[in-house]
Amino acid sequence: MIDEFQHFVDKGSNKIMHNAADWLKVLVDDCHVALVVAGLPTCQAVLERDEQLSGRLLAPMFMPRFDWHNKSEREEFEAILGAFHESISSYFDLPALDSPEMAFRCYCATGGLMGYLSKFLRQAVWNALDSKNKAISLSDLAKAHDMSVWNSAGLIGIPSPFTRDFAGVPTDDMIAKIKLMGLPKEQQSGRTRPQTGNKPASNTAYKVRDVLSAT
Repeated sequence: MIDEFQHFVDKGSNKIMHNAADWLKVLVDDCHVALVVAGLPTCQAVLERDEQLSGRLLAPMFMPRFDWHNKSEREEFEAILGAFHESISSYFDLPALDSPEMAFRCYCATGGLMGYLSKFLRQAVWNALDSKNKAISLSDLAKAHDMSVWNSAGLIGIPSPFTRDFAGVPTDDMIAKIKLMGLPKEQQSGRTRPQTGNKPASNTAYKVRDVLSAT
């Protein structure tokens, strides 16, 4: 499996690194194993410009952000939250992540992006392990979100989704703003700021990978 496949295209010249592409073709032929490449949409340029490499791969699968207005995508997002909750609740008491209310809060907090969701929940677990808490509350989720998600305070007009007075009504305007999360800064209407989360102490009885086994 090769991640960050878009780096096979040189950003400065927008040209394919043909030496790297040729190396990959030889590697696939010699190893006789399945190959999976993954990356940003720009990685399609590699395959579009290299017929021999594209001929060795099947049609691509796209994994866009979940759309709350799409019923099937919303249900899939809720099912993923349910799997996370089942794993985390084996160690901590916490609100049902896949309930309609909490699912929408998590969607607003992550923009429907799995990368943000896993970072945010991982930070919540790290914080609970560090503080030796047996429960993760709504305020704990708010703190973890603020520490882990780059856009947590970057979008205008969207309050923190984990405050107790958050009005979880999915309006078109709110969804449109949420879909800006994860996009380059110039495409957003607000400012962004990075946050650095803290990892748990090494002497905890169990590890984050155990708690988040759903990942």
